[in-house]
Amino acid sequence: MRTTKYLLFAGLGIAAVLLLTSDKAKELREDLEDKARINAKKLKQKLSKMSSGTSDKLADLKNMLSDEIEGLSDDARLRIEKILNDTGKNVSKINRQVSNQLS
Repeated sequence: MRTTKYLLFAGLGIAAVLLLTSDKAKELREDLEDKARINAKKLKQKLSKMSSGTSDKLADLKNMLSDEIEGLSDDARLRIEKILNDTGKNVSKINRQVSNQLS
């Protein structure tokens, strides 16, 4: 069992050296970097669309609650509005964090 582990790690080490030093590996790394940048940009755009859509829906829900629901007490309505406001802030915060990490 130990011999197998040593051989496995030795093989991984050799593969890492080859990937880090050869010209083909350099081209491969550059291709991977380009694809990662493109995918990060696409993901960033999708997250932006999702967060703006979520913010709009939360605003609509907040308006509906404040205007149309008459059976709730003022305290319950205020609590729900606070939850919706906090949720909107969290969506924006998550979007900023993800955007920063993808940059």
